[in-house]
Amino acid sequence: MITRTHLFVFLAVLFLIALIAIAIHFLLRMRKVSNATWDGLLARLIVVDRTNLELVALDLVDESGNRREFGESAIEPDSLWDLIGGMDGLEALEKNCDVLIDLAFYVQRWYPEAIVVAEQLRLNAREIQWHVGRLKGAAQTGNLGSSFPLYAQRAVATYCLMTRHVLELYRQGNLAEFAQLQTVL
Repeated sequence: MITRTHLFVFLAVLFLIALIAIAIHFLLRMRKVSNATWDGLLARLIVVDRTNLELVALDLVDESGNRREFGESAIEPDSLWDLIGGMDGLEALEKNCDVLIDLAFYVQRWYPEAIVVAEQLRLNAREIQWHVGRLKGAAQTGNLGSSFPLYAQRAVATYCLMTRHVLELYRQGNLAEFAQLQTVL
């Protein structure tokens, strides 16, 4: 017979195992990033059309990253699909989010304040994953056409802000890699 004490111990052990698994996951990620080379990180970036992404993002947010007043988008949904590159373009952004986070961890070796930026990037990456997940679900139900403008544009705007945060981090750290990073992001 299971008593409350047994149940409590079982749940406590389960919670402890979950915490250990999370810690191991992040330690392995940190080790991977700490062993990463600059060229290795840049090689993982998927090339995206930055000009088109900025155009899409600036339709939703202003230069400082603040959301514009609600209103009609100046970009037609069909044009939006082409500018972003459809679902393939969004999936490329989603993969690049991991690289952006790793770039922030990479700079943390010399600039400890990068941890704050890395955490913000992690939150932004989760937001982009959420938007892309919604679009994948909409594609399965046949509602991609009506959902794409809403979720895709928000994902692109968040991605553009992420790239700005990474560039600003490297600029503030006065790192030599800043110039090269500007050309690829």
